Amino acid sequence: MGEKQKRQQKLRNVPRIPCIRVPSSAYTHNTPLMKDLTQGQQRYFYSIMRIYNSRSQWEALQNRYIHSLQHQQLLGYITQQEALARAAVLRDSTKRASAKPPSFI
Repeated sequence: MGEKQKRQQKLRNVPRIPCIRVPSSAYTHNTPLMKDLTQGQQRYFYSIMRIYNSRSQWEALQNRYIHSLQHQQLLGYITQQEALARAAVLRDSTKRASAKPPSFI
């Protein structure tokens, strides 16, 4: 076996570390936090921000609540008007919460 093939075989077995890509929106949205950081510090900071982002959990909770309303309506526990009113309250509170600026800026 040639020297080059041995080197290539060793490189294939090395696990690859996933690269964290910082989207451009993170630079514009979090300018006060990210402006003085190096590229490596920005990647590290963004990885932490992704871990603590609760948006996906919040959306799953909303979907679960909507499905619960639909099920209650199907069983006859609530009327269609009541289900729509409760869904409207959820939608309005979500709009108000998303309109607020993040507390860390």
